[in-house]
Amino acid sequence: MLESIYYFLDERGKSPVKEFIKALSQDERAKVFAYIAELKNQGHNLRRPLADYLGHGIYELRPKANRIFYFFFLKNSAVLIHAIRKKTDKIPNRDLELCLKRKNEVEDYAKVERIT
Repeated sequence: MLESIYYFLDERGKSPVKEFIKALSQDERAKVFAYIAELKNQGHNLRRPLADYLGHGIYELRPKANRIFYFFFLKNSAVLIHAIRKKTDKIPNRDLELCLKRKNEVEDYAKVERIT
């Protein structure tokens, strides 16, 4: 079980993941929050089909066609750093690069907002 889950905050203090989730339908939002709750409950033990490891410390939650990218932070927490609606079999490289950039920003400056 994880102690906390955080949203990444950009330079304007906004959370791109929070905005993405807000734009989803009510059913999709409920599914995303159920996956986030499962991440909090299972932590590092969460596996496919709910989550997957992408490399370089980046993981994804996989609620239907949506992908919520995260990494583990301070051993007992996770930070949600990016979200997309998946349209192809492979995650675009630009999205993975953005995840790594945001992961580095959080590790350097701890720009996060606690959600649970």
